[in-house]
Amino acid sequence: MGIIISLPVSLLLFWLVLKPKKADPFPKGGLWRLLIAGALSTVVAAILSQTFSLIIAAIRIGPANVAGTINRMRTDMAAAGDFLQSLSFNKKRSPLMTLLSTMITAGLLEELCKYYACRAAIRKKGMVRTWMDALICFTAVGLTFQILENLVYGGSYGIIVAILRNLAPGHFIFGVIMGWYYGKYLIAGEKTYRFQCILWPALIHTLYDTGLNLMPNYDADAGTGQIYIAMGLLAFVGAFVMAVIIIVKLVRWHKDGKLDTPIPDASGEPAG
Repeated sequence: MGIIISLPVSLLLFWLVLKPKKADPFPKGGLWRLLIAGALSTVVAAILSQTFSLIIAAIRIGPANVAGTINRMRTDMAAAGDFLQSLSFNKKRSPLMTLLSTMITAGLLEELCKYYACRAAIRKKGMVRTWMDALICFTAVGLTFQILENLVYGGSYGIIVAILRNLAPGHFIFGVIMGWYYGKYLIAGEKTYRFQCILWPALIHTLYDTGLNLMPNYDADAGTGQIYIAMGLLAFVGAFVMAVIIIVKLVRWHKDGKLDTPIPDASGEPAG
């Protein structure tokens, strides 16, 4: 059931984002390029994230103990389960460690994977002819990433998590912001916009996930964990409000054509 509930909002957002392309479609195979880019970025990000987590786990247990731990895992399934659990963010850890881990595995790795995957996809001639096209392409890659990630989370953690992820569609938010700044970069040719198209999604992603990842630090007996619950709720509500604002702006941009500004060189790179 969690898997089924994970899909509707993302599919609806896909329809909203792609609506302008009905009258001005992508080149043949263009949409498939974006879907494949989103899927590949999801796989690559997952591999890199788990690799980083394994390295951190090895550092925690100490290099001298790695071989012994691996040998125990071969014969003791309980030991293997404990080790895999140590890779999860759903456990208590220091706020600083949570922030740094989240910044690397989510804020940087995932956003960079989506950025470069989309850059590769839009190199096909005619993919990006306007500022709006750039926004649509990056958002489509983000939504593909979001759908695949939601399927995993919905299937693993159930209905409640699936509903919450639908109400706070993070990768939709990050994709729109990334596409807006990349489109601005293509028009203005100023590298500061290209930098910002990675900076702001990575920063917002880090803050959002950090707020949620700190919630397991709540300790009712200690009476000091309420701040972590508050931070998690603030992150969730902030993402929900941001998503609503972006949806309203998207509808307005579709109507007033504000982002229909032509790209000087429609090759996915700035002119000159």
